[in-house]
Amino acid sequence: MALIVEIVIGIIIALVIYVMIHRMIVQRATRMVRRNAQDETDVAVKAALQRLVNDDVLTEEECHISSAVTVADVWGRGVMAFEYAMPIGMDAERRLPQLEAAFNEALASFSADHDIKAVVAGPAFVVSDIWLYEGQLHVDVAYLMNESTVEYLKDLKKLNDPAMRDQ
Repeated sequence: MALIVEIVIGIIIALVIYVMIHRMIVQRATRMVRRNAQDETDVAVKAALQRLVNDDVLTEEECHISSAVTVADVWGRGVMAFEYAMPIGMDAERRLPQLEAAFNEALASFSADHDIKAVVAGPAFVVSDIWLYEGQLHVDVAYLMNESTVEYLKDLKKLNDPAMRDQ
């Protein structure tokens, strides 16, 4: 009887160790993929901002990114979306739709110029949200490199659809 108890305890300990090691490996791989995706998105956003300066949509002072953080922790593993914040001028609130369109166009141009592919047809980088808060322009940019990010955009679209909110 004691031998059976020892075997069961040994199996349980082995399973716990296996699960812990597996989780560490998966988390490390996810962090590496997210870091690479954020690096690529950072390059795309900086290039898009430079294009917006060149097109006189934004000023040089408005294009200083003060922070870049991932939104994946809120939405789940595998979502490659990143939030950027930058100072913006006083008239930005009325210009939000124009800024979003110009930003999407600049990101699409960057994707095409550098042959960056998305998992769906269209540009690899998309502005998923844009808003003003405490004098800063916040822009969420999604890198459509996997299905999780595409599903994230679909969920956001549902949340922002007035017809869906009323149900």
